Amino acid sequence: MIVDTLENAEKLNLGPRFAKAFAWLRDPANAALPAGHHVIETAPDGTETLFANIQEYDTRAPEACPLEFHRRYADIQFLFEGNEAIGWRPLTADLAVTKPYDEAADIGFVAGVGTPVPFPKDGFFVLFPQDAHAPGQRTPAAARVRKAIVKVLL
Repeated sequence: MIVDTLENAEKLNLGPRFAKAFAWLRDPANAALPAGHHVIETAPDGTETLFANIQEYDTRAPEACPLEFHRRYADIQFLFEGNEAIGWRPLTADLAVTKPYDEAADIGFVAGVGTPVPFPKDGFFVLFPQDAHAPGQRTPAAARVRKAIVKVLL
């Protein structure tokens, strides 16, 4: 997991797809997009290599936010509005699977609790396949958030 601010994103040197994702997040026009799925880049075979899911929701109690994981895509999570924490812990073999990995949706769920890490101001999280994470946690009171989850094909 990486936690940083957009101001420092270019220093991370994660490759051209991540650079394009951070540029997309910096564009103020994208903060006004409606909730839903927005394709940013596709491969010649039609595979979505970079896309954003814009979400709006109320944060919840940590115990109501299950740990999830992905295998094909990294998440870059960024708040346009509101505040929340993401529960994090390493994805290890000892975590019991609560919902098996769905390859088509690139998501699975495991039991356990992560350490809550609040979003920094103008900050983002990059979450990789080794990161079990539980987004949407209140800090400490529930808040309405508007968020982009940019998915980067690994």
